[in-house]
Amino acid sequence: MQKLLSRVESTNRKYGLFNNGDRILVALSGGPDSVALFHLLYFLAPKYDLTLAAAHVDHRLRRFSDRDCKFCRMLCRAHGIKFHSKKVDVAVLAKRMHVGIEQAGRQARYNYFSKLSDKYGYTKIATGHTTDDAVETFLLNLARGADMGGLGGIHHKRENVIRPILGISKTEILNFLKEFGISYMVDESNIEDTYNRNIIRNKLIPVLKKINPGALKNISKASEKIREGFDIIDDIVDKLYQRYVLEESNTKIVLDLRKIKKYNEGLINWIFLRAYSRLTGDYSRPESEKIERAVNLKRRGSFIQFKGEILVSNHAGKLILGRPHGRFRRINIIIGETIRLGKTGLMIKAEKSNEVNLLEIKNNKDESRAYFDFDKVGGLAVRCLKKGDRFRPLGMKGSKKVVDYLNEKGLPRIFKSSIPIVISDGEIVWIAGFGIADNYKVTGQTRNVLKLELLYGP
Repeated sequence: MQKLLSRVESTNRKYGLFNNGDRILVALSGGPDSVALFHLLYFLAPKYDLTLAAAHVDHRLRRFSDRDCKFCRMLCRAHGIKFHSKKVDVAVLAKRMHVGIEQAGRQARYNYFSKLSDKYGYTKIATGHTTDDAVETFLLNLARGADMGGLGGIHHKRENVIRPILGISKTEILNFLKEFGISYMVDESNIEDTYNRNIIRNKLIPVLKKINPGALKNISKASEKIREGFDIIDDIVDKLYQRYVLEESNTKIVLDLRKIKKYNEGLINWIFLRAYSRLTGDYSRPESEKIERAVNLKRRGSFIQFKGEILVSNHAGKLILGRPHGRFRRINIIIGETIRLGKTGLMIKAEKSNEVNLLEIKNNKDESRAYFDFDKVGGLAVRCLKKGDRFRPLGMKGSKKVVDYLNEKGLPRIFKSSIPIVISDGEIVWIAGFGIADNYKVTGQTRNVLKLELLYGP
């Protein structure tokens, strides 16, 4: 055990995975990798003053998945570790999100881990990815035609997610568990060639090992070198993205395509990917061919669809990434509550405050957040765009057709019908994400402020 513990400590020193006093949530599936991670962190916990907890997500994809959850619960109980669990019908989720089973399962897990971290104050989320996982991801992304970001594979650390056993092979993990008589669960679906990852694991990797017994180690090392190069370029891309993003909210990102075009094609693609990942919160990368098609959209109003219902459109030299959410029925807005707009994934949060900070309101650049004079507002509701809708934009004396206003804002036609329209006693107060009505603005005479926020959640 000491050998693997030293390896984990060495990885921690190199990548800064955890610090003394960290509260670590272990992603515990019950399989050999996560169980090994659990025990290694358990034995390191006293040395680093770590507080451990574990979380299990039942994807409801297998007949006997309940037993995995029971196993994880008993393991945590035996070691005095707090245990969290949740059931998610991943098949239904994948269908609703229009993505594959694997991606839907991954998103369900990380969403749950993130919520637990926020609620219980966990500072790190530890997952049991091994060298084998890194190689499988590299080969899978290579087959998909990924660029450096995809070929860089799995990171040891990304934000608060850490992977302490990424440099340890599956064989070493299994030997460790066998040597110390540690039980674990076996996922029978791993031996079925149903998923692409399983085909790589069960058929391609054994062939590579025959060609060279050290294939996994070599591929993992190559992936790590590519990742180092990726990190350098990533810093450059981050600066370029900040320079050429015109608008960013949790539902839409707009890039200045004309100015970006002066860079070479590779950097344009990377800037697009930065926008895509920021909008979706998903670091999995679309196919390179699809990215190239998106950044080379030429006809005004033309668009291309990505996973997760993300549409990319070219409008007057602007590249727009957003979600057309579909229409919903009129819903009353209740102060102090967050309402869901049907099945769109959109929500509107309404808050009242008697503190008026004119400077903060004036400097607000987030179009998904808006402030109003509360005492000017009547009964609030939200609905979709109607034919003939008009309102008085901020700073204007007269009214304007909402459709014309959105055209001036550069919104493609395909997005317009799903824009939430907030009304007060029938009069438009806010075109959510695009602008408020002048007659409801906050002024020096305002005594109470209404804050409305457009949110997106799965």
